[in-house]
Amino acid sequence: MRKFFIPLTVFLLFVLPAALSAQDQLTEKGGYVVNANEEHTYLFVLSNRAADLQELRTGITKYIWKYHPNEKLKITQIAVDGDLKDVPLIYVTGFANKGQAMAFHNGIKTNRPDFMQMGMTKENFPLSKTNYETVIRTKSLNGYKAFFQQNYQ
Repeated sequence: MRKFFIPLTVFLLFVLPAALSAQDQLTEKGGYVVNANEEHTYLFVLSNRAADLQELRTGITKYIWKYHPNEKLKITQIAVDGDLKDVPLIYVTGFANKGQAMAFHNGIKTNRPDFMQMGMTKENFPLSKTNYETVIRTKSLNGYKAFFQQNYQ
């Protein structure tokens, strides 16, 4: 038992804090991680017009009913402080992994539903659960679009 205690203590005192610190620094710089097998969320960033919120939400619901009727997708709107304070957000949950979220994303690009043609959204993209939590914690989408283009397309 003593053989495990000393290495574990060294690990807990030196290695783990350094790893957590490195992750915090990465997050502070807008760093995101790639995890294709993690649960994903799809985020719609509105064009700063609160009046469009209900219409967009209805449009997304109709799109899901038409193109993804057998998937258990859930739509939620969220308000975040910080950089996103004045930007309404709608997110769709229920994607088991990156592949399912990208199929939804590509379907939106291909099918071009009305809500996408009316200019109600500024951005839309999938995020892994970890990256979604980073966005919410940092209250910012800084750097995510570049990360998405580099790692998802």
